[in-house]
Amino acid sequence: MSIIAYTYEADYHCIDCTVEKYHYSKQPWIDWRFEIPHPASDTNGIHVGQQDREGNLVHPLRAWDEWQYLACGDCHEIIDTYTVDSEVIA
Repeated sequence: MSIIAYTYEADYHCIDCTVEKYHYSKQPWIDWRFEIPHPASDTNGIHVGQQDREGNLVHPLRAWDEWQYLACGDCHEIIDTYTVDSEVIA
């Protein structure tokens, strides 16, 4: 299942905002002489061990993770909302 958002700095963030801030090409501590994606990055180019300003890992959020309403903490766009099918409840 693909990544739908990321968590860092105690909030949810959309993929575009996360890539803008934490994409592997923007990190000066990684050697970027190679033209291929870094082997320790996910499908969006976020380094697996990437830390936010608070020292916590930038963590991918997937559809099966626990959430109810996702809005980006940077651009404030709605990422996704959790809805329950009324037939399932009945």
